[in-house]
Amino acid sequence: MGLNGGCMMRTSRDLFAATVLLLLLCGEFAFAQDSRAADILAQVVKKNRERQAMLGAYCSDRVYRIEYRGVGGLHTARMEVHAEYRAPGVKHFTVTSETGSKAFGDKVLRRLIESEEESSKAENQVQMMVSADKYDATLVGREAIRGVNAWVLDVKPKEPSKFNYDGRIWVSQDDLAIMRVVGHPAKNPSWLVNRTDFDSEYQRVGIFWLMAKNTTVSHVRVGGEATLTIDYGKYTVDTLPEKVQTARVVSEGH
Repeated sequence: MGLNGGCMMRTSRDLFAATVLLLLLCGEFAFAQDSRAADILAQVVKKNRERQAMLGAYCSDRVYRIEYRGVGGLHTARMEVHAEYRAPGVKHFTVTSETGSKAFGDKVLRRLIESEEESSKAENQVQMMVSADKYDATLVGREAIRGVNAWVLDVKPKEPSKFNYDGRIWVSQDDLAIMRVVGHPAKNPSWLVNRTDFDSEYQRVGIFWLMAKNTTVSHVRVGGEATLTIDYGKYTVDTLPEKVQTARVVSEGH
C-alpha cells in the first residue's frame, strides 16, 4: 500500500473517530439539557403550588376583544369585565360594557367568561399543567423579558390531546414562574379550525405571576381568521393571612 493510501485510511479513521466523538458529545449535551429542563419544570410546579396556597383573592378589570375576518367581511366584538377571584377557586365576573357584534359577543365572549367562571382551575391552568411527567422539555437558551432573566424551554406533551399544547415557555430564573407561553394545541380541538396559535404573557404582582395578556389566532377551515385578545389589566391582590402576613399588592399593569 502506498504512502497516499495509508494516509487516506488513517484520515478516514480519524474522521470517523472524530464524528463518533462529536455525536457522543452532542448526545451527552442534549441529555444534560433535557435533564436540566426537567429539573426546571419540577421546581416550577413546586413553586406554583406554594404561591397558589398563598393567593387569597384578587380583582382586575379585563378587556375581551374578538375580530373575525372571513365570510361576511369583518366582525368585531368588545367586552369589558370586572373579574374577582377568591380562594380556594371561586370566580365571579361582571360584564360592565359590551359593543360590536351581538352574535360574537354572546356566542364567543360570554361563553368564554362563563366557562372560566365555572372552572376553579382556569387561572392557573397553563402554569400548573406543565410538568415533567406530562411534558418532554428541552432547554434551548436564556433570554431577558422586561428586564427579568428567563430560561427558554421547548415543551411537547408525552400524550398529545386537545387539552395540552406544543410550544415554548419562558421561566423566570429568580422565582421559577412561567412568564410567557407560546404554542398551539397538540391536537386540533375542532374540525372547523385548521390551526390555532396562542401567546400568553404573565405579569408579576408581588410574589405572584398572573395573566397579563392572551392572544389567540384561529384559522377557520371554511375561510377566514379569528383573533381573540384578552387584556387582564391591573390587579389588586390579597394574600391569605394564615399563610403569610396579610398584604395588599397593586400591580403596575402590563
